[in-house]
This record gives sequence, structure tokens and C-alpha cells, in this order.
Amino acid sequence: MAETTLALALAVVTTLAAGLYLLMQLKLLGKGGKLPPGPWAHIPLFGDGVYLAAGNPLKFFFDRFKRYGPVYRTVMLGSRAWIITDMEAMRGALRDEGAVLRVPFKSFQALMGGDSLLDREGAHGPWRRIFNSALGPPSLAAMVPRILAVMRGHLGAWEAQGRIPIYRAARQMGVDLGVDIITRVELSERVDRDWFKKEVETFLDGLYGLPLTLPGMPLAKALAARERLIAALMPEMESKHAAFRDKWAETGSTPAAFTSALLDVPGGVRSQAEVEAEADARAAAQGTPAPPAPASAFPTTPSVLLASWMGRACIEKCELWDAGLSVLHNLVASSDTTRFALFNTWTLLAMSPRVQEQLFLEQKKVVAQHGGAITYAVASQMPYMDATLKEAMRLLPASAGGLRELTADLRVGEHVIPKGEIVWYHAGLLHCVDPTLWDGRTDYDLPPHMDWKGNFEGAFRPERWLGEGPKPRHYTFGSGLHLCAGMQLVYLEIKLLLTLVLRHYSLRLETPDMLARCPRCFPFFVPEPGTDGVLLLPREEPLPTE
Repeated sequence: MAETTLALALAVVTTLAAGLYLLMQLKLLGKGGKLPPGPWAHIPLFGDGVYLAAGNPLKFFFDRFKRYGPVYRTVMLGSRAWIITDMEAMRGALRDEGAVLRVPFKSFQALMGGDSLLDREGAHGPWRRIFNSALGPPSLAAMVPRILAVMRGHLGAWEAQGRIPIYRAARQMGVDLGVDIITRVELSERVDRDWFKKEVETFLDGLYGLPLTLPGMPLAKALAARERLIAALMPEMESKHAAFRDKWAETGSTPAAFTSALLDVPGGVRSQAEVEAEADARAAAQGTPAPPAPASAFPTTPSVLLASWMGRACIEKCELWDAGLSVLHNLVASSDTTRFALFNTWTLLAMSPRVQEQLFLEQKKVVAQHGGAITYAVASQMPYMDATLKEAMRLLPASAGGLRELTADLRVGEHVIPKGEIVWYHAGLLHCVDPTLWDGRTDYDLPPHMDWKGNFEGAFRPERWLGEGPKPRHYTFGSGLHLCAGMQLVYLEIKLLLTLVLRHYSLRLETPDMLARCPRCFPFFVPEPGTDGVLLLPREEPLPTE
């Protein structure tokens, strides 16, 4: 009886799915354009995600490109999207003309909310001004000592073990930097900081998975963690939140006026990071701890948190709970990108003794010219390091590119994608078909410049970013108006950590084929347990880091 009921339920679900799919096809045909290509059916809920469970996910996207061309439909994590490689057709959408930035995955929306400040006219520009002020070059320079302090703490633990479990290490490093340095989370003495960070990890684990809230599922755990995190944040945010609300009301509750009052002042304005760095320097000179800034100073000093609260106020009233949620938004943006970028870069370097040696030779020159101290200015004098990070993000992007929800029909060649649909420029696929590197052939699984598994030495070549010739295209951190505002911070973090490590050690994977053996590769690589170890091999002539 139970088996009959289950079979009947599956039949009903399948019939409904087929009916909805047919309606979608008719809707597209009714737009007057040719039906965009793609499979005629997808596995309910899982969609094309079943093909990405293992192996190189880029092979799937390139296979579909070879079969269907520069635009095709896919279903991932319960959401339909249209993969587009024609960036000329996407030009308007990337300028917010006929499209808005949107992450459609249902698990992500359940945790983060479906609204975006980009839906609010006049909000994005002011928000980006505050964010860029908070993370501009002077602010990044001011953050370096605190970033290095966190990294040295991690490095000490790795040195004691003689190895780095890079998947776990990248995850912990990303959360530590996001909580302690970038967002500057303040907690009461009653809240254990390590507990808070573990809850952040649980929250992050639910972002990109099946949209199921059954007990024990990642999304259910993440939703519960979200409530615990916000409850822990709210008591310490009250005074700052009240000061922000007063300033927001004082400036007419409009983003342009609020931003102008904050930034357009005679003599300029210093960011929170700069103010804190000066306080740290004074405290160090006096031998005392730096005092916390008063809450009344919060809405007059540019910070990542202030930018997110203003953005939230453009969507909701930014009550205290909303302010807590915006802290989690910041932690997703800062922690996730850092951990994926760090893991991918570490992995590629550990696979390439040649590139490590070139980086060490560059560090010798840097130390000879500037001494052992690691500063923002010194980190800006490492061209081969810069090229290595760009190449790592080209070959193993730390993000899947960008998504837009259409607010108007979009024509891509002979196809028309209707308003309300999601379009997706996939970073890895765009790197595959980059005209600077791709010869146009489709008779291989992957173009040689993206085939890290079968052509590693030819695929991972930082030298392609140096010299006077044309440079590869790069979509890891977005494109258009929404190029990731935190991109330079991510690059700085990785450069600082690699400088600390590579001046003393060379790296080698304990499991040489760790990347190829990853049981999960989408939306990011997750190695088999116990295979992510990287050995720290002491150099005969280490370089100073002070």
C-alpha cells in the first residue's frame, strides 16, 4: 500500500512538473523568438546538479556549450537559469538596464532574504561609495597589521603540526577574518566567540544546497543558526543601531543624502579601519589596550557594517533584527569568498613547485629592496604574486560568476529570454571560451588552458598575465557595475598569507590527486576527508617576515 501511494505521488509530481515545463515553453515561444536550447526535461529538485556531484564541473558547462551554443537553459539547486556566453548581449543587463542582481537559489534566499537594495532606485551608487571608502587603499593599508596578527596565529598552529589541512584551514581563516577584521563583530562577554564562529560556519553550510528544511538537513540547521546568531548580536548592536537610525532620519532617510553627509565633508573622512589603526598605534606606544570607539561615532565613520545597514534601510526599516541579518550578509561576502579563493590558490600552488620557486625568488628581491616587514606598500610591489593570484582565479574561480533577474525581455541572437527569468554568466565557462586563449576547437573535453587535470603545466601559467601582450579575460569577481567591491581585499589577504608562508616554507600536497578526487565540486570543491593536507617543507634559507 505504501509503495503504491509513493508511486502515485511521484507520478503526480512528474505530471505537474511536465505541465509547468510545457507552459514555460509556450511562454517563451509566445515571445516571438526561437526557443532557447537545453534539455527538454530536468530531474525534479536536483536539476543538472546531479551531473556536478564529482569531477570537474567545468566539463559539464563546456559540454552543454558545445551541444547548444552560447545560450542554454539549466536547473541548479531547484532554480532555472539561462547560461549566456555572449557578453555583448549581456552588456545592458550588466549595467542594470533591464535586469537586477539576484541570487535565485532557494536555499540562499531562505537564509539571506529575497530582496536586494539594487531593487531600490538610487540606492546602489551611494552604498558603493561608502563601501569603497571603507575598503579603499588607505583602509586596506590600515587593516594589514590586524590581518597579519590573525594569520600569524593560524600559522603557528600549522607549524606545530608541520602541515596545513587546507580545506579546514581556509574555512577557519575566512571566518576569523570576516568576524574579527572585516565586519568587526562585537559580542557581549556572555557570548563565547568560538561558539559564535562555529555557528557562522553552520549558517554558511546551508547557503548552497537543496531547498529542504527537513530536520538535520543543512538548510534547517542554517536557519536555526541564523536565529541564534542574530540573538547573540542584538544586545551589543543596540546603541550603534540607535545612533544609525537617528542619523538616517536626520538626513531624510535617503541614501544619497546619508552618504553625502558622511563622505562629502571638508578635508575628507577617515574610515573605521584608519581610525582603529591610529588608536592601536597610540595604545601600543602607551602600553595599554586600545579603547573601543563610542557608539555615537559609528554613523560618522565609513565601515563595511555601516554600508550594509544603510543598504538594509533602503529595503526595510532596518530594525534591530534586520541589522543583525545584515551582519550575516557581510560575513557571507567576506568569509565565503576568502575561503574559496584561499583553498583554490593554495591547492594550485602546492601542485606547482615551479611557480612556488618563482614566487620565492620574487620575495628575495622584495626583502632586498624593502626589508622583511610586510606592509600594504610592500605587498603592492609583487607583480609575479599578482599574476599568480589572477591565474589561480582564472583557472579555479572562487565564484561562479554573476546572475541577473530580467526586468525586460532579453534577446540573445535569435533567442528571446522573457522578463522574470534568471540569466547567468558563468565565470569558468567564460574563461573557457576566452578569445585571448581559446583556439575555437570543441574536439576536447576542455580547452587546454582550463584543463588543470590533464594539462596542468600548460593550464597554470601566471606568466600569461605579465608582459605587453593581450591579457586573459577575468570574470571571477563579476563584471559591469557589480564588480566585487571587496576584490582587492581578498587579493590582499591571500598575498599577505602566501608571503608569510612562502618566505619560510615550500608546499606539497600529501595527496597529489586531491583535487581530482573531490567528491563534491559544485558550487565549490570539497575534498575527501583526510586528503587536504599540505606539507610545510622548511626552506634552507628562509626570509624574514618582520
